[in-house]
Order: sequence, then C-alpha cells, then structure tokens
Amino acid sequence: MTPYEVIVEDAVMKPLVSGPEAKRYDEPETDTYILFPYERDARGAVRLIPADDMERRFPNAWEHLCRWEPELRTRESGAFDDDTWYRLGRNQNLDKQDIPKLIVAQTVPEMRVCADCDGTKYLNNVRVNGILPAKRMDQMYLLGVLNGPVADFVFRRIGKPKQGGWYEANRQFIAPLPIPNAPAHARADIVALARRLQERWTRRGYLLQQAADRLSVLARARHPVHWLWPELPILPEMTEQAPRGLRLATDRRKWAEERLDEMEAARIEALQAALDRGGRREVRFEHGELRLYIAGAAVLEKIYLDLATGSLVESYWRWLLLNGPAREAERFAIELRRPPALSDSPAIVQFAERVAALAEEVIAITADERALNDVLYALYGLSPNERNLVENERGRRNAAQADA
Repeated sequence: MTPYEVIVEDAVMKPLVSGPEAKRYDEPETDTYILFPYERDARGAVRLIPADDMERRFPNAWEHLCRWEPELRTRESGAFDDDTWYRLGRNQNLDKQDIPKLIVAQTVPEMRVCADCDGTKYLNNVRVNGILPAKRMDQMYLLGVLNGPVADFVFRRIGKPKQGGWYEANRQFIAPLPIPNAPAHARADIVALARRLQERWTRRGYLLQQAADRLSVLARARHPVHWLWPELPILPEMTEQAPRGLRLATDRRKWAEERLDEMEAARIEALQAALDRGGRREVRFEHGELRLYIAGAAVLEKIYLDLATGSLVESYWRWLLLNGPAREAERFAIELRRPPALSDSPAIVQFAERVAALAEEVIAITADERALNDVLYALYGLSPNERNLVENERGRRNAAQADA
C-alpha cells in the first residue's frame, strides 16, 4: 500500500505506546497514534461512538474510516460486517486506557516500569502491558517497588526467559512479586523518590536526544587507530622494521600492515576484557591529556590534545558513555575515534552544555536510586549478605549509566 497523509481530529487520536517506548522511569514518548472511536458515557462506561455522532463531530476521522469500510467489515471472515464495523478488533481493557497506570514492555531484560500519571497514553496490548495498583495503594509507591533491585531479582528468577537474556513481563510473572507493607513514613519516602526518579529519568532522555540532535549536524573527525593508541608505530616506521629478506616495497608494506593489524587486535582485545570486567567508566581531560578509565584503571591514555579540542572530545566521549553501555570493543573504538570536529557552529557549545547537564542529572539519579534502594532493603529486612547477593548478581543493570 502506498503511504498517504490524512487529517484527523485530535480528539479521537490517542498516543499509542509500544514496547521500545516503555522504558524504566521514563515517561513514554511516541510518534504513533491510534484512531480511537470510543468515549465514556454519563455513567463512566466506555462506549463506541455512534456512526451519526462520528460523522457529525469528527467528519475527517469518519471519512477516513469509510475509506476502509470494505476491509474493516470483512475482518475475521465477516465477523465485523454489521453497523459497528468500525469498532476495534479487540475490546479488552478499553476502559483502562484513559486512566492512570503503570506501563511495562511485554519483554524486558529486567523490570522496567514507568508511570502514565495522567492516563493519556494508550497501550499496544501485544507489545506492552498495563499495571493497575490495588485500591488505596499509591501508584508511585508501586512504581518504586517494582523498579527496585529486590523485585527485579525475584522477577528474573520466576520470569520466562527469552533469547538474549530477556524475559516475558506479563501478569503471571509480575503479580507474585513481593510488595512490602510499608509504614506511612517509608511509603511517603518511596513515593517522593519514585516521582522524582520519573522526572529525572525523563529529563535524562530529553537531554540525550537534544545532545544527539546537535551532534547530528556537526562534521565528524575520522581519526586513525594511532590517534587512539599513540604508542602504536605509524606505517612508515613499521615498514622500516620489515625483514631484510623482503626486497619489494609492496612486500614490506604488506608485512607492516599485517603487524599493525595484529597490534590493533591486541589492544581491541584488551579493551574488550576491560569492558567485560565491568565497573565505572569515566573520561578525564586533564593537563592536556585525554584518558578513559574503567573501574579506576586507565584503559586509554597519552592522547595529548589542545584545550579546545580536548574539551570537545571529552564531552563527546562522556556522551558516548552516558548514551548506553558499550559492549563491543571494536565498535566502541571506532566511535571513540569519531568526535565532532572543531568549528564555530553554535551546535558545538550547545552539545557540550547538554552533555554537562546530562552528567549532572545522572549523578542525581544515582543518588536517588541509592536512597530508594536503602529504604527498600530495610523494608524487606535483608541481611548484609542478602543485600550483597542482590546488588552483585551477574547481569544486574547499573542504576543509571552513571559513567562520566
């Protein structure tokens, strides 16, 4: 089918959240909308808007639906061939779309829950699930508990494993998760921290996108491998070391290129080992030298740059670290060698400003996560050994990509 544009009234178009948009503590943003021909009646029940009302109140939407009337009527072997042919194919949970709820994707690597505080987000029920708190339970309290390390620890033991370390996050695996019965003061602390974390994680997402938008308009450098590992010899130097038995210049060059490839591979392997070991990742540009640290050890060093260039590359590397955990050293090394080139573009300054604000936001997120976890550990009554087991479990996420 050839794509086409159509103008439809805003009142019947609802933002539709799918799996990739349901992130931990991050208010969902989506460019996908669903034409939702339903509304609540005077009793509060969700009903299909009658055809004559649709045509009168939403003529553009009705015209669009009528364009597809033959196809809509023949759905499921003619099961929709009646006066309400424009209704949705599934009517489950229609009355739960416009109310405050928690949101979790259908498949997740760990518990990733966010809050739809105003009930403005509609859910693609195939790819994302909604969670409604029990009566008298604050939604933000449940948000903080479900995103906490203990609930996550239990979830990944009872959840159905999927390929690549992911799990099904449907009702049968979420309903049994332990929810502590907290006293009023602890409940208030969790509510406040969870609300603040949703605000901070959402702001973090905005800053990441704003930085990425500015980076996208900047010219990028393409530095050679020698720039990242300055101790590596350059090709002419390595060619001079070729065995004397190689008399042809092409043979000496080939030998030198092969040796350089081996040296690069060894450094990529060492970088991969450091990434695999894990630990805090940090970039520093001090005294004219750019360094990358992992778990306190310098894994890249002796990259000497002038002040303007070094400050810009430092911001770019910090953005890489905050943008997501690098797992493949070879790809990571390529990205490290492609910082923005210095220019007089306002986007340069704006990019650095967003990255600095992002780093501060992540530090604040990390502090709030730690404070929330302390409250939760106390509520669950975990011993020091049990807490250590939860915190150091293999595969557990870091709180907020708190690398900088």
